[in-house]
Amino acid sequence: MYNSHFGFREKPFKLVPNPDFLFLSKIHEVALAHLTYAASQGDGFVVITGEVGTGKTTLCRIFLERLDESIESAYIFNPKLDSVQLLTTICNEFGIRTNYNNLKQLLDVINGYLIMKNKDGRKVLLVIDEAQNLSIENLEMVRMLSNLETTRNKLLQIILVGQPELADKLDSYELRQLAQRISLSAHLTPLGPEETAGYIQHRVNIAAQRQANLFTRGACRVIYQYSRGIPRMINIACDRALLTAYSLNRTEVTSTVAKVAIQELSTRRLVPTHSIGRRVVLWSAACLGALIVSGAVYSQIQRWGVDRISGNLTTTPHPIDASSHPADSATPSGQPVRTYKIHDYIPAESTAIDPVIPATATAAATATAAVPAQIATNKSTQNSLGEVVNAMDHQTSRLDAVARLLECWQQPPPNAAQLPNQVEDFEYFDIAAHQYGMRMYLVRSDLVLIRQLNLPAIVSFKTMQPGTILYMAMVGWTGGQIELASTNNRKTILVDLDTLLPHLSGPIYVYWKNAMKVDDIISSDSPPHAVRALKNLLLRVGYDQIELTPEYNDATQQAVMDFQMKHSLTPDGLVGPLTKIFLIREAGISDYPQLSFDKGGNGA
Repeated sequence: MYNSHFGFREKPFKLVPNPDFLFLSKIHEVALAHLTYAASQGDGFVVITGEVGTGKTTLCRIFLERLDESIESAYIFNPKLDSVQLLTTICNEFGIRTNYNNLKQLLDVINGYLIMKNKDGRKVLLVIDEAQNLSIENLEMVRMLSNLETTRNKLLQIILVGQPELADKLDSYELRQLAQRISLSAHLTPLGPEETAGYIQHRVNIAAQRQANLFTRGACRVIYQYSRGIPRMINIACDRALLTAYSLNRTEVTSTVAKVAIQELSTRRLVPTHSIGRRVVLWSAACLGALIVSGAVYSQIQRWGVDRISGNLTTTPHPIDASSHPADSATPSGQPVRTYKIHDYIPAESTAIDPVIPATATAAATATAAVPAQIATNKSTQNSLGEVVNAMDHQTSRLDAVARLLECWQQPPPNAAQLPNQVEDFEYFDIAAHQYGMRMYLVRSDLVLIRQLNLPAIVSFKTMQPGTILYMAMVGWTGGQIELASTNNRKTILVDLDTLLPHLSGPIYVYWKNAMKVDDIISSDSPPHAVRALKNLLLRVGYDQIELTPEYNDATQQAVMDFQMKHSLTPDGLVGPLTKIFLIREAGISDYPQLSFDKGGNGA
């Protein structure tokens, strides 16, 4: 999604072995030279090893593409086979047709093929990738293939490529005969700091077809520290950094942007560490184990509502009967009775590799959802963020943050007496949301997702006192300036990302209205009323082919996945909180406040 923003003809950091993006470090040049020499000489085994992600497969593909036309080659990339399957696969790769299914006949067929190619003056080469997966028996079988020869030369050149475990296997006593036949070997090591910077620049230049200085030296250092010079990890970090820069409307990747991207990569799969989360997860695991043994706990598991979900963490109440317990029926007058379910403490959805800024809300939603004037008109750029944070206390900060967030939703401040101070922050914010008929979505250190959601949020800050977390409401984000609602005389603080980042401490809490009135994950297993609610929304956002039947059919799933891809969510067909938020916003059936506005009054 960021290609046009940076002027790329294609993504520069795809996780595929594309020869067009080949970057040869010194060690890769040595390994390629070994392979080229071995192919010309045709003697013995060649072994190439390297850690996961160091470019072994890319090297193999480049080598095979550069082979002389007089050399016949076969490339095996999945050698986790038995001996008959391995020989059959080798036959297939060489274009040999055979129906034999025993070792003797298959070896005879391969030997005949090699003799024929030798008479024609052609060399034959076999490359086995991921060779660490070969069993001891199959490595012995490969050694037997190398014995096929004439009185003058070998009929088959064999190259084994694999992870360091391959070298360990070859050093074993059982394979000492094969080890003696290894004529050349090379080990691919990670790139150094300078090579990492060169690798990044090389791929950016190829993708842009010009000299494009998008990564600063500081960003390259941050990426090197994260990736340890492993090309695959460099690709992952750089792709995420470009996405982060695009989402933050930056024209280059600085060290700050790289740190934000890597922080998101590092925390995306984390689950809460607070005690209540651990207790519920352990309790849930116990229930699931009991379910396997006995059907007696089936009703209990139903009440807890185990759902098949993945991604970011969310908490929602889980009424058994949505018609008798409407999802948005809680009011500020009383604390709702809440039933937690397993996916309250497990990530619910995750953004895909390429999130984009979501479509703007309807004009009606924008008109009623502006940042409140009493907050926006009293801004302070002079206050030190650190001073403001350290002047707060924990209890006051979370109550004030909830009040400021609710103010963005045009709701009155919460009744402090109805918010139990003794509960942990996660549950405190969740209870407050439900008192106003809203839901809470927890984001773990993912500012790109916050920008994408474009909703006010409660942000966590670390303080000078170890172990103490304080909170402020993020009520605006426009043109690189982030607006935080302070407890200091109801002022707001304007900071840029570089200023904000060192003070952040993990979770970010987002409130949203579930206008669908269905809290469960909606899928093929959902009840009719939930499926109809989903289909109504899909029709409103332009999926006219959807029929209002109670079945979650293939057309419904395809529409959901298409919508998820358009909004850069994981296209799994499961309608969790993130998908619901984007559906409700795009359908325009709920007035959502926004963080950022353009000159026309629409969300940026």
